[in-house]
Amino acid sequence: MRRALRAFLAGCLALSASAAAAQDWPNKPIRIVVPFPSGGTTDTAVRPLADRLAQQLGVSVVVDNKPGAAGRIGYEFAAKAAPDGYMLLAGTDSLGLQPHLDPPPNYDPVRDFAPIAQLSSQPLVIAVHPSLGVTTLRQLVELWRTQREPIGYATSGIGSSQNFAGEWFARVSGLKMLHVPYRGGGQAVNDLLAGQVQLAVLGIAPLIPYQKAGRIRILAVTTAERSPALPEVPTLKELGYDVVADQWMALLAPAKVPPVILDRLNAEVNAALADARLREVYAGAAMRPVGGSAANLGKLLDGDYQRFGKLTKELGFKAE
Repeated sequence: MRRALRAFLAGCLALSASAAAAQDWPNKPIRIVVPFPSGGTTDTAVRPLADRLAQQLGVSVVVDNKPGAAGRIGYEFAAKAAPDGYMLLAGTDSLGLQPHLDPPPNYDPVRDFAPIAQLSSQPLVIAVHPSLGVTTLRQLVELWRTQREPIGYATSGIGSSQNFAGEWFARVSGLKMLHVPYRGGGQAVNDLLAGQVQLAVLGIAPLIPYQKAGRIRILAVTTAERSPALPEVPTLKELGYDVVADQWMALLAPAKVPPVILDRLNAEVNAALADARLREVYAGAAMRPVGGSAANLGKLLDGDYQRFGKLTKELGFKAE
């Protein structure tokens, strides 16, 4: 009885200490892990948000880029972090895809993370370097069909949602495509601009300035509707290819972060996304600010997990 009582009292003290720490949060810098290099789509979405959250919370909010393995390195790092609200994760739709690949990652997207709020949504794009000599997707397809060797396409990494979209398009179009994976979108963008790779499937945000400057050509977007940022660019769907993919970014925390901290973070993220200046930055990068409840983000992640599980089997998709 005494041992049971001591265990009960110890548990109460631990809960009390945890509650006190949660009430005192935040009192030191917060880190947001971005599992991709600086300059990519996720990094573009998170940095202005971090600046805004720092103003609202009164502490530094630091972006910590941990690229590699299409986000796996950063995801696994964040999953193992202390659940105290000082280490957060900028996750993407690839969280729902990677568990269906071989080998599976060392994290579970539902079990190991607590959803906070969706940040944004945007298309993926098919983009080419002008040296390829095509200005439309039809011309690209015709060029492909005259080539004996497959044309390589760049993405942010093996097993990324960009890799998945590229292979999905290859399957429905009947074309041979060779995947050229990078350690992140920023590096892929740089090589596309330099003509080191002539074709890419990437997030739209970092490519918009170069599209407008004529340094690259965006041939199609993957969303069901055209992007307001580039209304002249058609969707794959309207061009006759049944490929629809919506790239989203979200803020998550390691599992078991106290609910009071998660609730505070959700409120702060929604307040930041309502800021006119932040919305202007997102609009300029073709990102639609979303926000909403943690429950909505949880449903989105679970829905993507189920959808990707079905599609990877139907398409025979392998990350290679």
